[in-house]
Amino acid sequence: MQVVPEMDEGGVEGETLDFAIYLARQGHRSIVVSAGGRMVNRLEREGVYHLRWKYIGEKSFRCLPYIKSFRSFFLEQGVDVVHLRSRLPAWLGYLAWKSLDPLKRPLLLTTFHGFYSVNSYSTIMTRGERIIAVSAVIRNHIVDNYQVDPGCIEVIHGGYDEFQFNPTAVSKQRVEALRTQWGLKRNGQAVIMLPGRLTEWKGHEVFIEALDKIRELPFIALCVGDTSEHQNFVGKLKNRITSLGLTDKVILVGHCNDMPAAYLLADIVVSASSSQPEAFGKVAIEAMAMGRPVVATAHGGSIETIRDGETGWLVNPSDPDDLAAALKNGVMHPEKLSLFGSSGARWAVQHFTARRMCEKTLSLYQRLLEERARKGRGEFLSVVQMVPELESGGVERGTLEVGKYLAESGHRSIVISGGGRLVSRLVDEGSTHIHWKVGSKNPITLRYLLPLRRLLINEQIDILHLRSRMPAWLGYVVWKSLPRAKRPVLVTTFHGFYSVNRYSAVMTKGVGIIAISKSIRKHILDTYKVDKPIQLIFRGVDKEKFDPALVSRARIETLRRQWQVPKNRSVIMLPGRLTRWKGQNVFVEALSRLDRDDFFGVIVGDLSENPVYVKEIKELIKTLNLDDKVALVGYCDDMPAALMLADLVISASSDEPEAFGRITIEAMAMGKPVIATAHGGSLETVRAGKSGWLVEPGNPTDMARALGEALADPEVLVEFGRYGKDVVDRQFTLQSMCEMTVSFYKQLWNTHRKPYRLYANGSLEK
Repeated sequence: MQVVPEMDEGGVEGETLDFAIYLARQGHRSIVVSAGGRMVNRLEREGVYHLRWKYIGEKSFRCLPYIKSFRSFFLEQGVDVVHLRSRLPAWLGYLAWKSLDPLKRPLLLTTFHGFYSVNSYSTIMTRGERIIAVSAVIRNHIVDNYQVDPGCIEVIHGGYDEFQFNPTAVSKQRVEALRTQWGLKRNGQAVIMLPGRLTEWKGHEVFIEALDKIRELPFIALCVGDTSEHQNFVGKLKNRITSLGLTDKVILVGHCNDMPAAYLLADIVVSASSSQPEAFGKVAIEAMAMGRPVVATAHGGSIETIRDGETGWLVNPSDPDDLAAALKNGVMHPEKLSLFGSSGARWAVQHFTARRMCEKTLSLYQRLLEERARKGRGEFLSVVQMVPELESGGVERGTLEVGKYLAESGHRSIVISGGGRLVSRLVDEGSTHIHWKVGSKNPITLRYLLPLRRLLINEQIDILHLRSRMPAWLGYVVWKSLPRAKRPVLVTTFHGFYSVNRYSAVMTKGVGIIAISKSIRKHILDTYKVDKPIQLIFRGVDKEKFDPALVSRARIETLRRQWQVPKNRSVIMLPGRLTRWKGQNVFVEALSRLDRDDFFGVIVGDLSENPVYVKEIKELIKTLNLDDKVALVGYCDDMPAALMLADLVISASSDEPEAFGRITIEAMAMGKPVIATAHGGSLETVRAGKSGWLVEPGNPTDMARALGEALADPEVLVEFGRYGKDVVDRQFTLQSMCEMTVSFYKQLWNTHRKPYRLYANGSLEK
């Protein structure tokens, strides 16, 4: 069911008509609700069922009974999809839809056909389970002005009927009939046409001013559009034409029932929208389809449909001088008109046909209905992960990796964070990112409570995965506020040995808890005495990135040159955030105690995050006379190549143990031996005497001992590296981590959400 105020004329009505007929021809039941209009006869001839509700677009109390009518029709006729295309009818349809039991609701879609004024009235067009934007510029308008998940927006450009708007399908008799009707003479004058409703924003006044500036040229201008709709404005235009002495050059020809023939009469077609841009601009693509060059204002959808200098000209909005210059260019150079017309026809056929629009829209319906069925069977999950930011670090990378796996497996992945350098990668890999600063401990963070609540309900989120304490409190409070039947499954991950207090206790609130190592699992059980499922899921290495065979020599040498690493020394690398607990100070102290000079220490990590500590490390290096032996190289976005540059990799966490130690397994994956401090997750990943060395935490002397042993025998380094790589390949892969995470999601979903989900056959299972 498509819903519009009327079916008279215009881009919205045209797209509704095209799609309704397409559905009927494809064998679907196609319904249109409107107040009627001149397009209804064609709808019904093509097998579309039209419901004429006289007041559906009227802003009066007379429209309110249609809420009940919608509700009854949805239930009695088994409507699968309701597609709302205009604001007032959309409110009526939405209120009826909202009043239904969620298990009996049809799929709800809305289409943004224009730059609606930004207010509470217009928000109705964001209430669809999916929102169609008719152009990329409309998509940006929605994202910029409404609190909408960008992943819910689909860009589907409008389209023209390629059978109707086809030059070869229009007879000469049809063209000549219009020529006679409009009194056009065959005198060599160029015909400039502006089709569209006669309203101020369509730019007719600017058009007339531009024509006045080229009045000496041989042309006749036609304004095609119903002159009975806005009679005051039409009168204003007529007066202006008369006052400028253009009555013999500008004709208001009224409504035209044969636009394909009309376009063939034109030499240039104009889209002059001024005060408000075209959301898409159907006139432009119809004209191009008929082989006519277009002059359009350079804003809105015209930027996506017109190729400036190839299919027409783009001019400044509300600028009669610029419009006049483009028109003059066309009238004076007829060879360009032919060239641009041919190019435009090819461009329109390739990108903007009604069939293409209809196929994309029907495909969206089918995909969403299939997702709904899969969701009911537990095969499709909508997952929200929350982290403070996406800058760098193991927590953030784990979030990205699970997001990518979800997207590639056909699930829906949404990540909420305060942003960071990893966002673009997240989006490229198929997840949706919502930029909310949920990691701030400022009370203003509470402003996200209601938007998050709306997101979880409106998007029917299945899994809410909380990965850090402050975002976890926000997520937990919202989750707790929801009715039990609408709550997603709450999952928390313990990524570290959090301080034991009430603040940290939020990480035990999940109905399921993930521990990233055995030591973390023991910490949870010993400290919090929880009786909920705790799933051990080791972190994993992405073998599509961290594989020695995939790293070219050129990448390694690029880093060597960038970091000025000598070729004749053993490279000892400590990657990680520059914080005291990561032990960079212990590492530097240990290097100073080596009784050899054939080494070069590389400390990898963002130098801007903790400038006070960075200054301390630099001073320590200078004090210990290690300036020519240790380098702080900053953040690195190519860690596989960085690890290949190293001969030995260090994990020196001291004051606090690594919860797991991702750097360690990444180094092992690259065939590198490791030295790690003997606590926390390192005890589970490093095999002492086989893949590396374990040393006493915070003890530079013990680390220096291990460094001396490692550097004394290069063959041992190779042997340990080979053993470590084999361990990672068997136990610590990214594939295994992601599979176990999603399996845990499904296990919890089956236990906690399945009773509330609709199955494909429409039944519920308790």
